Amino acid sequence: MGKDKDKVKLEGVLETREVVAYLEDVLAGFRAGSVCMTVGEECLTLRPRGMMELSLKASRKKETEKFSLEIAWRRVEEACLRPAGPDEAA
Repeated sequence: MGKDKDKVKLEGVLETREVVAYLEDVLAGFRAGSVCMTVGEECLTLRPRGMMELSLKASRKKETEKFSLEIAWRRVEEACLRPAGPDEAA
């Protein structure tokens, strides 16, 4: 890839059922090993695997409640996932 950092961001006001559907799609992607996020013409596919850092936060302030979820992992290049050949050390 030419860039060190690709980013797609989704922000807006949605109904609860829309948020739930979106989160269910993200969860299905995690289970499948590939999360694709498309916003307008921008698209970013992530491949979650291995050990992950998880951060969950919940807060309440006056009339506003907030829930934040952040998950991070190290990217594994596809070339690193192939089995070693006969001439390569295992």
